[in-house]
Amino acid sequence: MIRTERLLLRKPTAADVEDPPAFLSDPRVMEFLGGFDEAPREVVQLWLDGWKTYPAGKLIVETEAGERIGRVGVNFYDPVRWSRSSSHDALPELTWALAYEQWGKGYATEAAAAVREWLGREDLISLIASGNIRSQRVAERLGAQPTRTVELLEGGPHMVWEYQT
Repeated sequence: MIRTERLLLRKPTAADVEDPPAFLSDPRVMEFLGGFDEAPREVVQLWLDGWKTYPAGKLIVETEAGERIGRVGVNFYDPVRWSRSSSHDALPELTWALAYEQWGKGYATEAAAAVREWLGREDLISLIASGNIRSQRVAERLGAQPTRTVELLEGGPHMVWEYQT
């Protein structure tokens, strides 16, 4: 569990699988997250299972009132094939998504900064689609710079944003 000034970041639970956060059904939120290929329950189950496979994973973002307003966390990518990987040389990707109603309040930056500090990795990246201007701005606020475009095995072309240490 990670606390910030306004947020609580916690691992997903079986209760989250049974009652997935509403933002997972919002096309505005899901536009750059692969769309709706999987049901919200399956997505949350993947987050839960990810903690067993990878050294870190997705965290539910909650307000002080306990409202689930998003998710933040880490994916791990093979830097050659650009597919998810649990190998020891996989690159950690800082990732975030918030409910549409919460956009523009600084929550994504606050949550992602907390995960970045908690993870403590110098090789951290974010993979952001060229059309996802809002996430590009979050990455900039976090000190990342775009370096190159890669083709994700699942997801098409994305810009690699590297964080300055």
